[in-house]
Amino acid sequence: MCVELIGRSRPALAIALTLAVAAWAHADAWIRVNLVGYLPDDPKIAVLSSDAPIEGDFEVGALRAPIGPDCGAWGPFRHNYRLDFTTLRGPGRFRVRAAGVCSSEFAIAPDAYDGVPGRLLEFMRLQRCGDNPVTGERCHQQDAIDTETGQRRALVGGWHDAADRIKHMITTTYCVAALYLAGAREEADYGARLLVRIHPDADTIYVQIGDDRDHAPPERLWHADETDYGWGPGGPRPAWPALGRPQGPRHQNASTGVASLAGRAAAALALGGRLDSARSLYRLAQARPGCAMSVPVRAPYHYMERSYFDDLEWAAVELYRATRDEALLEQAIDYARKAGASDWMGKDGHGHYECFPYVNLAHWRLYPLVNAEVKSEIAAWYRGGLERVRARAEKNPYRLGTPLVWCSTNNVIAVATQARLYEHMTGDRQFRTLAAEARDWILGRNPWGVSFVIGVPDGSDSPTQPHHLMHKLAGRLPTGGLVDGPVSREINERLKFGAFGEDRLARFQSDVGVYHDVFADFSTNEPIIDGTVSLLLLLHIWGTEE
Repeated sequence: MCVELIGRSRPALAIALTLAVAAWAHADAWIRVNLVGYLPDDPKIAVLSSDAPIEGDFEVGALRAPIGPDCGAWGPFRHNYRLDFTTLRGPGRFRVRAAGVCSSEFAIAPDAYDGVPGRLLEFMRLQRCGDNPVTGERCHQQDAIDTETGQRRALVGGWHDAADRIKHMITTTYCVAALYLAGAREEADYGARLLVRIHPDADTIYVQIGDDRDHAPPERLWHADETDYGWGPGGPRPAWPALGRPQGPRHQNASTGVASLAGRAAAALALGGRLDSARSLYRLAQARPGCAMSVPVRAPYHYMERSYFDDLEWAAVELYRATRDEALLEQAIDYARKAGASDWMGKDGHGHYECFPYVNLAHWRLYPLVNAEVKSEIAAWYRGGLERVRARAEKNPYRLGTPLVWCSTNNVIAVATQARLYEHMTGDRQFRTLAAEARDWILGRNPWGVSFVIGVPDGSDSPTQPHHLMHKLAGRLPTGGLVDGPVSREINERLKFGAFGEDRLARFQSDVGVYHDVFADFSTNEPIIDGTVSLLLLLHIWGTEE
């Protein structure tokens, strides 16, 4: 409760006691806000959720306004209210108060987000494979052996994808490109050095280093990894080449080509100035159209991309930016038209990483280089997807317009990113609120009241028991890591392999979505490199006026 009784006069005490009674009447009510805070010109909308109807006013600083209409039931709550305090521009520290309850404290200030990018990069440094600057340890120095030829390959480096030890090139290629675009060159260069090595000749690109055999006991930290892949405990790990067809010793993926992976790698290396490798990868992508998927071994789960024209477009546009070869620009336009709009937007679900990356950054990179006709096409693709998401979002009080699938935070950030890029490109601000509400969902304005970024902001409610071995075995929180985020109850139950234990957020679970701050729930509470980098890029774009 927000009521403070100490040191009050008798009239003030009477008023406070009256408020305390009101607070008791609405003890089952919560106000959710962005725990980091808001920039002065941001849309600012808190959500008041309750099991009982509420009337009256809400307060934020000197602002007082009606609570407004009941938006109805959604998720774990029967009554929900949207509290709009956009006109409050700060600066300062604030709480939203209504019905005797109050929100967590948050900032309104031009520098509200200044400390967040550094925390996100802190997580990426922790995830480094090979030589880790955070732990001071070295790991996986024998990476790797080609699973097809038995040939040794020098593939040390890159990042562990999430809580496990696997290095997925599907996500690594994206992370390198997005880090360059976010201005994080040092971290991008670390990953780029591995991307050069995964393409040792004109016909080869590796999609994965290691596999899910590393999930078997005993659990060990990366530098003490004793997994046996057939070459002895702690020995070399397998390097899985993308074959362009289904592969896997037991469970198989549904790969159809290598263009998705090779195209994205080409874009990343072009951004980093490694043009010889980028050109070679682009030629490989053009020669072998289709999608490369990760390789399952022990379990059937894998990254299952199904789009690749967006990656060919990205490769062509970044190579054009680097070389000014007009043929590349024409190819980029052709691939852009084939890629079109991201068709997952507005739908209820999709497969695991089926639509990765979830926003086509190549469209944004191409836009300033083309004539008015092509600009209009690109803007329409972005706008159409955002309109579908907005229509879906307006059906619930939290304005969540994306599906609660595995790694749902990726989808949410993609919407915010696409909305801000659309505004930068066209000057049209119609999706500014959609972008803000998606960002706010990530940072605490959700039914659980939790920031999905570990340790961000300091002292707020964020994951305390993430699915990460650094936390479990070393007592070190992987600060700055964005976790997978909530999923539907159906998905969560399907991915539950053991008891979760005590659920401190049990009151806020529903069929709509569940999120568990427990180590055992790898489907909602595992930090991921691609989502973390996506958030870094979003914040960079948000702070850049074009």
